[in-house]
Amino acid sequence: MYKEFWTISGNQEKRGAGGFIRFFFAVLVYNGMAVALHAQSAPQLTIHWDKTTVVSVSTPTLQVVVNPPLRPGESLSAPSYKALQELGADYVRYVPWLPYPKLAVAELDPPTPQKTSWDFSLIDPMTKDFLAATEGHPRVVNFSTIPAWLFKTDKPVSYPADPNKVVWDYTQGTELRDPTGKELGDYFGRLVSWYVNGGFTDENGARHDSGYHYKLPVWEILNEPEFEHSTTAEQYTARYDAIVEGIRRVSPETKFMGMALAMPRDNPHYFEYFLNPANHKPGIPLDYISGSTPFSIRQTDSSPRSALSKLFASVSRPRPSRISMSWA
Repeated sequence: MYKEFWTISGNQEKRGAGGFIRFFFAVLVYNGMAVALHAQSAPQLTIHWDKTTVVSVSTPTLQVVVNPPLRPGESLSAPSYKALQELGADYVRYVPWLPYPKLAVAELDPPTPQKTSWDFSLIDPMTKDFLAATEGHPRVVNFSTIPAWLFKTDKPVSYPADPNKVVWDYTQGTELRDPTGKELGDYFGRLVSWYVNGGFTDENGARHDSGYHYKLPVWEILNEPEFEHSTTAEQYTARYDAIVEGIRRVSPETKFMGMALAMPRDNPHYFEYFLNPANHKPGIPLDYISGSTPFSIRQTDSSPRSALSKLFASVSRPRPSRISMSWA
């Protein structure tokens, strides 16, 4: 015998097959009414293909993230960069990042009066391949990982001797050991100078020559900062300013991309703080903003453009010229 209790609108039906039949009949009636109502209210869609309502100004692009399979000699390396060159995309992002410190950080150990640890031997090959594949196109470079020794930590942060080995705990610490940010800015200034000015002078006055004179039109400042080092909006803004100052000294024509948030829709305070000119040093530019997931657009917004206009409505700072969003 069928036995079950059924709840309809909060009332308990009678036990037994009779209760089930009544419930089943009620569902049929409800569904029939719903179908009839839907048929009556279904909107009619008419598409006028001959009329232009808006012209898209979006630029489809992609991101090249440094990983061992892209190293010279690996089977995927040459085909990947060949495909990138043939694609001919603008604003491709190049991001050496935290899982591979030896492939992403050019000064892995703090300088001493006797020596420095600057070493581009593992970094240059992939970087040169990327720059060659994107030659003639505007590109975005982002060495997103700050050397761990620039942060206050209980003990020195180690890294694998094998450059291909993944490590997920390199970005330790939340406070810079130099609260002024000058040390941070100097690191990125020397890093950029290596690629745009043929080399740099290190902390001890020694010259390091590269012979490179690339153009770096856009530099993105860090990546997913709310995840790396648990960076607050206040900390990120100060570090952005310091890095911009360091890079502008050696590459004054470079423009800058800010925030690069992992979850922009969950961090409105980042926008409110970072886009407020009162929270930046005088003269610090903001040319682009970026993020890794799309902004939330409410259904009441007539278009993505109107939603973004509302985002910046209360900000007196000059608007960024481009918003870069990547869908993961």
